[in-house]
Amino acid sequence: MMTTISTYSNTQGKRAAANGTREVQRRLDGAPKANVRSVERLMMKFAIAGLLVILLFSGLTLMRTDASGERPAAPTAQERVIVVGAGDTLWSIAGTLRHEGEDVRQIVYELKERNNLRSSVIRAGQTLIVPAD
Repeated sequence: MMTTISTYSNTQGKRAAANGTREVQRRLDGAPKANVRSVERLMMKFAIAGLLVILLFSGLTLMRTDASGERPAAPTAQERVIVVGAGDTLWSIAGTLRHEGEDVRQIVYELKERNNLRSSVIRAGQTLIVPAD
């Protein structure tokens, strides 16, 4: 008989615990769940907005021109200013300035350094300072 009572009391305890769990479940399934969803949506909106801001600023930071912001020094007496024509490249300009035995790569490097260029890409209408030779 003791076994029956203890089993009965254990069963009642399990039922009470299950009922308590169901009660908590009912409370969580109500209005607070809607608040959780709205908070999750708000957090998602903030995350997306933050990513867009990061993309915008990183894109603007990476977007640069081929010429740096610094202007080159004024041309000296041994230099002249030319205007880049359509289809001109830094390599073609360096080829026309090259003397016998000179390396075109060295001339391109010197032109980039003299004109504060970050790359060999130039545009039509851009001015370059070149040797007057």
